[in-house]
Amino acid sequence: MTKPMLVLRIIAVMLFCFAPLAEAATVQSLSRISGNRSNRVIGYGLVVGLPGTGDQTTEIPYTTQTITNMLRHMGVNLPAGQFMQPNNVAAVMVTGTIPPEGQPGQKFNVTVSAMGNASSLRGGILLMTQLHGANGQVYAQAQGPLLVTGASAQGATASVTINNPDVGRVASGGTVELAMPASKMNTNVVTLLLHHPNFVTAARMVEAINQVFPGSAAAQGSGVIQVRAPYDTNTRVGFLAALEQIPVHPPKPEPTVVINAQDGTVVMGADIQVSPCAVATGSLSVSVRNIPQVSQPNMFGRGVTVAVTNTKVKIKSHKAHLVMLDKTASLEDVVRTLNIVGATPAQLASILEAMKADGALHARLKVI
Repeated sequence: MTKPMLVLRIIAVMLFCFAPLAEAATVQSLSRISGNRSNRVIGYGLVVGLPGTGDQTTEIPYTTQTITNMLRHMGVNLPAGQFMQPNNVAAVMVTGTIPPEGQPGQKFNVTVSAMGNASSLRGGILLMTQLHGANGQVYAQAQGPLLVTGASAQGATASVTINNPDVGRVASGGTVELAMPASKMNTNVVTLLLHHPNFVTAARMVEAINQVFPGSAAAQGSGVIQVRAPYDTNTRVGFLAALEQIPVHPPKPEPTVVINAQDGTVVMGADIQVSPCAVATGSLSVSVRNIPQVSQPNMFGRGVTVAVTNTKVKIKSHKAHLVMLDKTASLEDVVRTLNIVGATPAQLASILEAMKADGALHARLKVI
């Protein structure tokens, strides 16, 4: 039996042995192979067929210019000074991600976003749009009907909007036209890049790999591991498949609290502890109301009728609540107590930031 065939059989046995451990963390879930990456593309195009919800071309001149250039490219020359006011066309930006080593003809999803003042892209069709890479090269093209989950309705004095009607998606609307550069396969070294660089994870991954492929892995830092691999292409593919399935026991993740600064949403992990501290929460509300009134002169007096505004300002101080937290309190207890006293999500986020600054919150605070 030849050496490549022997290596492939060993790899096949290893894959079979690792099958029951699919739920555990693996090299594949904790890292990615350097060079094996996706590529983002972007383009500018037009969406047509909108039910009167397109750009107002009097305010968005580049939409009209794009339409004129497109018609000229198709052999339609408009008279000089011709002014168009279509309301069923919108200028859009098209973005997408080409899979690793994408080949001509391969499909991928694209996202379409309005860049003018179109009120909705629902019902529109994206015209053929060239998609460029970071180097300016055209790698793909996109076209197709849009799927828009948002909706809007507007009347004379009121309007309602659900989600975002100015962003849509074309499923499998992108097509690769130029092959993406293939990852390098002409060396015997494979570089693994950890998703979350950590010295403990790197050390345990090197140990796990060397138990299966003795002496093949070496850490180059907290986030880079180099592994010696076979030169033969077919053998290398099987080797990488087995490498990615090697189980690794990563360290317990650091407790993290995530705060959405836009709407005050707070997401926290389990077992987050706090040190003894006191939290006082209260608020001061100020309201200003303008009441329009009409001032008229006396029946036989001199003067004119004028409109005036009567302004009323009101300040209200709400009761402050003091919450004592002992050393056994968890973050779950903190949130439950603050909810009982009526703290809003925005106040809760501010309190957690203050506790972190004081050192009472033992977790990493991440604001998005």
